[in-house]
Parts: sequence; C-alpha cells; structure tokens
Amino acid sequence: MNQSVNKNILFECFSGRATPLQKKLIEQWLLEDNNREIYYEWLDEWEKQSLQLVNDTNRSFEKLMAKISKNQEIMFVSDEVTFQKIRLKKRFVVAIAASFLLLLSVVFLTKDYLFYQHFETNFGETQKVKLPDNSEVTLNAKSTLKFARFGFNDDVREVYLTGEASFTVKHTIDNQRFVVKTDKNFEVEVLGTEFNVNVRQTEAKVVLNKGKVQFNYQEGKTAKQITMKPGDLITLDSTGHANLKQIPKPQIYSAWKDHRFIFEQTPMREVATMIQENFGLKIEFREEILSRKTISGAFHAENADELLQVISELLEINFNRQNNNVIFFE
Repeated sequence: MNQSVNKNILFECFSGRATPLQKKLIEQWLLEDNNREIYYEWLDEWEKQSLQLVNDTNRSFEKLMAKISKNQEIMFVSDEVTFQKIRLKKRFVVAIAASFLLLLSVVFLTKDYLFYQHFETNFGETQKVKLPDNSEVTLNAKSTLKFARFGFNDDVREVYLTGEASFTVKHTIDNQRFVVKTDKNFEVEVLGTEFNVNVRQTEAKVVLNKGKVQFNYQEGKTAKQITMKPGDLITLDSTGHANLKQIPKPQIYSAWKDHRFIFEQTPMREVATMIQENFGLKIEFREEILSRKTISGAFHAENADELLQVISELLEINFNRQNNNVIFFE
C-alpha cells in the first residue's frame, strides 16, 4: 500500500482542503482494489464526525449558477484587451462548471460504494460470498453482486446481480423476504431455498434446486408472476416472454461452482457461448458442421485450456488458441 496516503490526508480531501499533489496521490492509491475498501471505511468515519456538514447539492448548484451569471455580466467593448479578459472569464466559468460536474459524479459514485458492498469476478474466476444473514452466494465468472452495507436485515433482504450466481438462502423466523434483482426486467423472490440465476447478455434463466421461489417479470406492459417448484427451469427471451419447463437434474446448472461442466447432447455452438461468457474467449469453427456437433458428459476443468483439451479429445477434433481467439477444426 502507498504509505504516502493516510487517514489524515483523506480527511483533508473529504473536507475540501487537499492540495493538488495530495489529490494526485489519492487517485494513484485508489487504483488498488484493497485501498478502495479502506477509503470507504474512512469516508464513513469522517462523515460520522462531520454530521454538521450536510451535502446540499441544490444549494451548491445555485451558488455555481450565481457565479456564472456574475462573471457573464461583462461590458463588451471593441478593444483587444477587453476581449482577452472576456475569454479568460469564460474559461474560468467553464472550469468551475466542469469541476462541479466532476464533484457530483464522485459524490454519487462514492455513495454507491459507501452504502453497498460490491463483489466482482473476472473471466475464469468464481467467488463465494457470505451475506449478513448467513445466506451464501457463489458468483460465476464475469459477474457482480452488491447488497446494502447497513440495514440488510431491516425489512427486505435485497441483492443486485449481473452475470450468474448460485444462492443458498437462510430462512428467517419472521419469514423475511429475500429478493434477487436484475437488469433484465425480472426478479426472484424467495423465503428459504437453493437456486441458480443466470442473467448473461445472451439469455436469462432461473433454475430451482429446492424450496420455493416466485419469479416476477415484466412482459410488455404487464407484470406477471410464476411460482416455481423444485426442478423448474424458466428462460426469459429478449421479448420478455417466459418459458417454464421441468428438468430432471436441476443441479447440473450450478455444477460450475465445483469447476464441473456437464453437457447432455449440447450443440457446440452453445458450448462456445458458455466458454465466451465464462472465460472471455472468442470461439470460431473452421467448418460449420463442427458447430452442430453435440457433446455429452461431465468434466472437471480448472481453466479454459483444460476444458478446450477435454472437448478436443472427446470429439476428436483440433483447436488452435492465439491469445483470446480459439479456432476448432478437423
């Protein structure tokens, strides 16, 4: 950690008294993920000590507009010196406005990270997260999860998901609701259960392993609900239409938690999409017929190269990988 940034420097920054050099040091310091968590802890501590400093953005904006208006009250005369002054004034006004907009963006970003705990995985990475109510979430590759830092158990337990995750939700004595919110016009509401939610770009699906969940979604302008039972799979297409079907082995949809990949007559084009979403690799087929081949079986693979090798040997085909580009060929 950069020792030149400490609590005193950050408190000076929060109070608006930091020097340009200190601000630059803080920017560099915040590039490290571990330092961001420290930053928000100290910000919370500073705000608790400075409760009298209420952030009134409306009043700040009014003051800014007053400054701009005052600086624009300039008598335009024809001599060159006066025009130079006017141009300098305008630059000053633009600089003030730009600084104010930057401050607003920092305030909103800071509030999000101050009030919400964030978790994120990269390609090829999974992560287990324990929530404040002892529910457990396992994030699949290239996924994000956030939930309230304070008051998570106050009313409704809410989490926000992008990507894919498997949930094991703890039941509470007072039957407190647990809701998974997504950006795909649907949410999953549960009491105590195990389920998998996938909200990738190419599709959205929910699989229920055990318990009971309610699938709330929006089809057009109509709000709809589906109550799911164990073994149910719901897929949501791009138009918002939900398709429900019963599957014999719902657990295979969360096998990725143990680095297991299970296929049952799965076309290679679907396997290619899964590899791209989980490992960030672009898959191409030199011959179109290869994309229609199907694969079945359960395989353990710790990384993309191991999975590619398994597929290659099973289908008796070849592959060539150059950085993030993979080509399958016979």
